[in-house]
Amino acid sequence: MLNGFLALSLRDVFLAACIAYVIFAGIRFLQGLFGTREQEPGFKVRNMDMADVYEKCKELFPIQNLTFHGKEFTRGMRIKIVTIQKKIIEGELIGMNKVNLICIRTPNQIIAHQLEKIEEIIGLD
Repeated sequence: MLNGFLALSLRDVFLAACIAYVIFAGIRFLQGLFGTREQEPGFKVRNMDMADVYEKCKELFPIQNLTFHGKEFTRGMRIKIVTIQKKIIEGELIGMNKVNLICIRTPNQIIAHQLEKIEEIIGLD
């Protein structure tokens, strides 16, 4: 069998590669033309009312009180968070869930952050 492959010239190998590519491209074209494509996973962007988003976040983060280093913070309080990476997040506390994620609403985004990766929380009220 090895002798059969060694007998092939470079031209034969190149011709086989070109034929394989044409067959592959033809199959892909026919799949696109006749096949049903499943929708690719990804993010869908849609406009939502901020009140609806806030209510959904309250459902996802139902715990209203957060105790951090002896300080008590409740839903709706303005807080400043300093993360382990020294990033500062200022916003309104929405809540916490059972897996120690807290949710903060800033003026332009909603952030969920792990409680273990927070260095300091300061109340701004």
